[in-house]
Amino acid sequence: MSSTTPHEFKISLPTAILININIMLGAGIFVNTPELAKRAGMLGGFTYILVGLLMLPLILSIMKLLQLHPAGGFYAYAQREISPLAGFLSGWSYFTSKLASSMLMIHVSVSLFQHIFPALRIIHPFILDTAIVILFVGLNMLNIKAGSIIQKMFISFKIIPIFFAIITCIFLAQPDNFDTTHALWDGIFSSLPLVVYAVIGFEAACSVSSKIKNAQKNAPLAVLISFGVVILIATIYQTLFYTALGSDLCVGDHCDVFPTLIKATSLNPSIAYKLLGILHIAIASSTLGAAYGIIFSNCWNLHILAEKNHVWFSKLFSTLSYNLIPFACVLAEGALCLVYLASSQGNKIPLQQIGALGCIIAYAFSVAALLRATKHNPHHADINPWIPKLGMISCAILASACIYSFITNGIHSLIVYGCLLALGVVMYFSTKKNYVEGN
Repeated sequence: MSSTTPHEFKISLPTAILININIMLGAGIFVNTPELAKRAGMLGGFTYILVGLLMLPLILSIMKLLQLHPAGGFYAYAQREISPLAGFLSGWSYFTSKLASSMLMIHVSVSLFQHIFPALRIIHPFILDTAIVILFVGLNMLNIKAGSIIQKMFISFKIIPIFFAIITCIFLAQPDNFDTTHALWDGIFSSLPLVVYAVIGFEAACSVSSKIKNAQKNAPLAVLISFGVVILIATIYQTLFYTALGSDLCVGDHCDVFPTLIKATSLNPSIAYKLLGILHIAIASSTLGAAYGIIFSNCWNLHILAEKNHVWFSKLFSTLSYNLIPFACVLAEGALCLVYLASSQGNKIPLQQIGALGCIIAYAFSVAALLRATKHNPHHADINPWIPKLGMISCAILASACIYSFITNGIHSLIVYGCLLALGVVMYFSTKKNYVEGN
């Protein structure tokens, strides 16, 4: 091995936006299509707007924190404004829960590939899941520049099914599907956790902010632009899908959505079969891209905890490879993905719940950090204090929706996540004497 190491690659603003969009437009928008139709009817698209409005103060708070701590992350926000323990809980809860989202995306893509290629059905899906996790761990050992190129490749797959659905549904629109009888208001609240899961990912810029060019300016812009783009696309996508298919969208799961849409086009069966295959391959590939993006960005959350000596084997987890990648953190991500796969048995709802709840915990700590900054150092924070206050209200509403979902669907999925949080607390206090202060 050469004695020199490569120069650190910095991510541009367009690439940072694409990374966020790549993660946000993952499995959620496709998995949610029939679920939101069942729960909220024609209001499924509206739930994206509602969540967008609920999360706007949160978005503005995260943007301000990125300006205050451009090379930080969820750990840095709470650690610098509240305490090291608050910073650890914020960073650890995000790191562990985000991998539940990654595992869900991988499992959804595997189910789609097995649906497309019957020959794959002889292989147990968990074997394919594990193989993809191992592949992604290997790919994330490459340098950041290579990872950015891979993400750009994956995001191109997302364009195909989303825009095909939007354009096709415009031509198939049935005004009768958009009257008040299809508005299921009582399903709005139970839909919120699913939508939150679908749009979280905007905060990936926080995890890699130290790797973004001119992070103080570009990282907040990446958050705002990517969030706005995804909310707009998801709203149009869900609304037009229901306008075209109506109650037919409520039958089956995500694997049945595009077959139902193509059937409604009355295309030649041979052409329809080939088109469906292309769309499902694109969806499965784009979902894999989102999972890859999470592993790509999330490893730095564990890395910063290791740099502060908050975890066991801190020296190992804080060490960078020749490619300037925290290789042990990437390996830990792969291991946690497999833990979630084994504990959930591939059930989508628990993984969605964990992914959403862990992110909300990190959001709450971050907004509390900004609220504290506005009180103790208002000139430094320079933001309307009502924004973090409204951000805390947003977090409370979203957390309530998650808890309601856990109660409705069973709290057993909380056990593994609770054990991981407990493990984190044990690590924090057992390594407290080794804590490294400073930025």
